[in-house]
Amino acid sequence: MAHMLERRAREVSLRGLARRLAARDISATELLEATLADIHTRDPLFGAFLTVFDHSLDSARARERKGFPGPLHGIPISLKDIVLTKDGPTTAGSRTFGRGIETPTDAPVVRRLRRAGAIIVGKTNLHEIAMGVTTVNEHFGPARNPWDRERIAGGSSGGSAVAVAMGMGFGSVGTDTRGSIRIPAACCGITGLKPTRGLVPTEGVVPLSWALDHVGPMTRSVEDAALMLGVMAGRKALLRKLLAAVDDAPPRYTVGICDYYFRDVDPEIERSVRAAVAVLEASGFRVRPVAIPRLEGAHKASTVITLAEALTFHDERLRSDPAGFGPLIRDRLQPGYALTAVDLVRAERTRLEAVSAMTRAFREVDCLAAPTIPAFPHRIGEQSVTIGGKEAGTVESFTRLNSPQNMAGVPALALPCGFSSRGLPIGLQLIAGAGRDDVVLAVGAAYQRETDWHLRQPD
Repeated sequence: MAHMLERRAREVSLRGLARRLAARDISATELLEATLADIHTRDPLFGAFLTVFDHSLDSARARERKGFPGPLHGIPISLKDIVLTKDGPTTAGSRTFGRGIETPTDAPVVRRLRRAGAIIVGKTNLHEIAMGVTTVNEHFGPARNPWDRERIAGGSSGGSAVAVAMGMGFGSVGTDTRGSIRIPAACCGITGLKPTRGLVPTEGVVPLSWALDHVGPMTRSVEDAALMLGVMAGRKALLRKLLAAVDDAPPRYTVGICDYYFRDVDPEIERSVRAAVAVLEASGFRVRPVAIPRLEGAHKASTVITLAEALTFHDERLRSDPAGFGPLIRDRLQPGYALTAVDLVRAERTRLEAVSAMTRAFREVDCLAAPTIPAFPHRIGEQSVTIGGKEAGTVESFTRLNSPQNMAGVPALALPCGFSSRGLPIGLQLIAGAGRDDVVLAVGAAYQRETDWHLRQPD
């Protein structure tokens, strides 16, 4: 009975579910009980959660007694375990913080979710300290792809993507430094949004890179992402704007195609993404090529910035207790000691050039359409992907089409646009100018009105 209730609720949007909860068509307590039961039953097979908040039932009961004041009232939401919470320690997927970071206050984004009525159901698995793209966690075990449990879920927000894909909660909060929301969204067949830099506060989130970190929603649909983003940004006027963007027929936006994003991409992925662009064109969007220089340089420079800032934050712990980090992360951090001031200044100048290049591009087009990742998720334990018969490193490949957007601070939305011959999801990425989160949401919602890829669920 509980599982049937949870499955039935999954068929509607977050907004629709909130209306049903407000109308008491569904009980918040029953919905949460069903969600918790589903997590305890199914998650041992998938490794999505590091901590489950069974005490969240008290919040659901209190929510029912007080009524439903917010747009997410009674809805179970999870958090990547890098976001600080007062009701449970934060591990950042590592042993370097002992049993986890304890704090008397929630991160601002968590406070906003709670004020909107969300019930925080638990903390999800991630690549250790968010420094990786597979969520094969050396301390807590891997998050497993819901479409093939032998394959990676992507990362670093892999547990959040698995939780959403499997219906273990109805949305999750992820973080994205070089693609860490969009990569697992593409691997797991869900929707993930990296907002404009600064739109959602990173305060109260364990940093990987202060310059490149973003916090954003991971959901089943674009409509759900718009609702969560509006709440997480904490601005009612913006929430109304974002919901209008996904509800209304969008303007005749111009969608740009940039060669950089289609270079060295698996043929099945390229076909699906180009088919998605054709759907947009048939829906009334204009499509045209656009050139954006310096994207390759932006990708390389993002490696320098991320490594330098990650090492700066973790330096003391790495020196005093290196065993607190897994061997792979320890080896990934160590080269940061060889970086010079010249390396970092050059990388920062490249970041500013990426901002300028993107600004110029979005004077010509409203939105870019691209693959999210160029290859399919490989098996757990492997370290490379195959593209066109050639092997390439996973980190380098998966961040290549994502990190320039972090460097420029522009919004980027990942959403499913097909499946491979092996049954693995394929991700479309939509990118717009800084502050135009409504554009990627409008285009993405228009695409999802014409297709049903986002409605497909793993067994």
